[in-house]
Amino acid sequence: MIDGKPSGTARGVAAIRSKLERPASPSGDPASELKLYETLIAEINRDVPRDPRRVHDLGMMMAVRTRFFDQTVVDALANGINQIVILGAGYDGRALRFRTPGVRFFEVDHPATQADKRARLAAVNARVDDITFVAADLTHPGLADTLARWGHNPVRPTQWLCEGLLRYLPEAWVRALFDSSAICSAPGSVFAASVATRVAGSGHDDPARLQREQELAKAGEPVLTVPTPEVALGWLESAGWKVQGTAEMNTWAPGMRPGRLLVTATR
Repeated sequence: MIDGKPSGTARGVAAIRSKLERPASPSGDPASELKLYETLIAEINRDVPRDPRRVHDLGMMMAVRTRFFDQTVVDALANGINQIVILGAGYDGRALRFRTPGVRFFEVDHPATQADKRARLAAVNARVDDITFVAADLTHPGLADTLARWGHNPVRPTQWLCEGLLRYLPEAWVRALFDSSAICSAPGSVFAASVATRVAGSGHDDPARLQREQELAKAGEPVLTVPTPEVALGWLESAGWKVQGTAEMNTWAPGMRPGRLLVTATR
């Protein structure tokens, strides 16, 4: 991310997600979520890649990933979890879409992106009284303490969402994130994450992929951490999380490159 500017990838995710059919809670406000996304459309139409194959692949990945994390929230609400922490929230609208009485969403993100999002939410008159915005740089220490200052209760179970974030963090801060989330998670907490990994046949050194990563780096969002699946899951386990399930995204979207994992872990 270029200092002082909101995340470009976060805007792109929001634009693609606006076109998907998705569930909502009975008291949710998906209309406000879509209004938020509409404020981004003109910018995205200008900035998104025009390569049809790239657009298709990104859309396919986002459909799979969105379905996984939406279902994760639905399950958390059904199981009575009333604290949901969205790490690297970007323009995620799940706090609106899945609004539920007694449930508090904590959105953690870089101050620049968060300030832009809050301005957009105000512009569309979205209700945000049940959302706690936690401005934080995830490459700095103290996440557990920061959340506690903003009202997160470590003795109650928490649902963590970590979508599309980890590969943009240095390895040390990926591991610190796993540690910090485990420290302030009561038994019954769940950590859901998308994890980019390096596996044989994943085309990690494919020229088109390398070009895309160069473009991301120029935009201030370089890809920094892509471990093997075994290493990534080992980091979670060593932090105190128990991995309950992993799935390759290409299970639901044949043709997608291997190595993109959806992971669920518990305390």
